[in-house]
Amino acid sequence: MKKIIILFVLIFTGCGYDQYKMPKDAYIDLNKVSFNVFEKHNTNELISKTNTKIISKETLNTNIIGEHKYTIKYKFKKRTYKYDITYNVIDEVKPIFIKYSNQFTVLVNTDEVLCNKIVYADNYDAIPNCKIEGDYDYSKTGKYNLEYVITDSSSNESRKKFILNVVDKVEKNNKKSTPNYIYIDEIKKYKNENTSIGIDVSKWQGNVDFDKVKNAGIEFVIMRIGFSKDPKDKLEIDPKFKEYLKLAKEAGLKISVYVYNTSISEKDAIKTAKWVIKQLDGEKLDLPIAYDWENWSSFNEYKISLHTLSSSYLAFENEIIKAGYESMLYSSKYYLENVWLDYDNSNIWLAHYTNKTDYKGKYMLWQMTSLAKIDGITDNTVDIDILYKNNYTK
Repeated sequence: MKKIIILFVLIFTGCGYDQYKMPKDAYIDLNKVSFNVFEKHNTNELISKTNTKIISKETLNTNIIGEHKYTIKYKFKKRTYKYDITYNVIDEVKPIFIKYSNQFTVLVNTDEVLCNKIVYADNYDAIPNCKIEGDYDYSKTGKYNLEYVITDSSSNESRKKFILNVVDKVEKNNKKSTPNYIYIDEIKKYKNENTSIGIDVSKWQGNVDFDKVKNAGIEFVIMRIGFSKDPKDKLEIDPKFKEYLKLAKEAGLKISVYVYNTSISEKDAIKTAKWVIKQLDGEKLDLPIAYDWENWSSFNEYKISLHTLSSSYLAFENEIIKAGYESMLYSSKYYLENVWLDYDNSNIWLAHYTNKTDYKGKYMLWQMTSLAKIDGITDNTVDIDILYKNNYTK
């Protein structure tokens, strides 16, 4: 009987307590704000003033454009309440042109689609709209002044003017340029107490004498562990990887690997990371594992947004770290500055073929040429990489 009375009291005292009813004298004033898609914001930014104790302090979902509802929890006079807040997510970011020329020449009576001659992308839309403004006629030779217009689903728009030349005959350019080779003595000027000089290799370097490579002044080698040419293809191991790994270690060089891949989703990128980890089979590395994505000419065929591209790398990075390795993103200066998103906390391997890079972001490795000639590699030229030790602490 005593148990029944206690239960009755508990039920009775709970009656009339509506968690969603704002108690008397409590107030929560809201900020009227809209957030840009994919930006990082938390619940505190929704509230301007309150005399309650806000319990919910979480990151808001800004991955989908539109109106969102979020239920905050707060305390007032020892009781916990709930309050529904709505916020809006918008997209104010314009699409970008990844690859573009201000002049195209085509043969008369061609059936080429002009939008297929450029590469463009949007931070949110997988397939932004492309159209041509201006009149042109493939059946008539002439010079046409036109404009590309790229529009996303939020009506953000980017434009580029270009000239279309319709001609009877396309002249071939038979001029051959002489490669600007660079030799090890020129490379050694980049060596100091804060730097190391290395190379990255794949099957294209052929037979490599790593003892000679080391004697030439090279301190580390990053080798291609595998590659895929298309998202539908399975990753293949580089035919020279196991040989390079064995010989580079025997020569006393520091080692790491990169994977040339075409992942177009987080799921793909995680599979890529797991494949790399499996191939390594516990092998210890001296530098992070590099994610090499550079199939830009096919980007529009893949139908992905810039956010998807970048989040795929972060998924790869997370999987690599979980396995006890470190990760880095390989890309050129242009793509780091204009295409990749949200990599501020990642290791960066910068490709910029110049004597002195003007890239403003932080990077741990700089690939400064692909035309180096060094002792030990005779079948081809090789890439030279400068490691900045102060930017990398293992």
